[in-house]
Amino acid sequence: MPHPNQVAFTEGVTLIFENWTALKLAVEMEWGGVDSVAKQEWLVDTIVNYFGQNGRNVYAEDIEEILFQIMSDEFNTTLEDDSAYQVGKQLCDLYNECIHSNHSTVQRLREAKANRRNTPASAQAQAQGDDSSSDEEETAMES
Repeated sequence: MPHPNQVAFTEGVTLIFENWTALKLAVEMEWGGVDSVAKQEWLVDTIVNYFGQNGRNVYAEDIEEILFQIMSDEFNTTLEDDSAYQVGKQLCDLYNECIHSNHSTVQRLREAKANRRNTPASAQAQAQGDDSSSDEEETAMES
């Protein structure tokens, strides 16, 4: 039976990936083909195993490189932002918490998932784009 810290870390990795817009879009739009969901699950296992093998010697840049490569190879996606680094940093922070039996981030991610509407990533990206243009329009009107 896996250690509770390992279970929490695996759940946290899954939740972080579910929140990552680039991966969520790639899976929803099947950029990785009909096996996109299976590829996302494989990615979780790959990252969990990487941390298991390398432990505290993992840095955000290491994860960023892996994510860039997998997103390119498996989902035909080129990341043009720093989201892979941000996800890598989140994963490193999560790992360091979990090895010290601190599961507060996992709990927070779990609660956020429960409270989040089940909105497709494409709609979330569109809504975020609409918000920024609305703000610009409001600012222009106020001037």
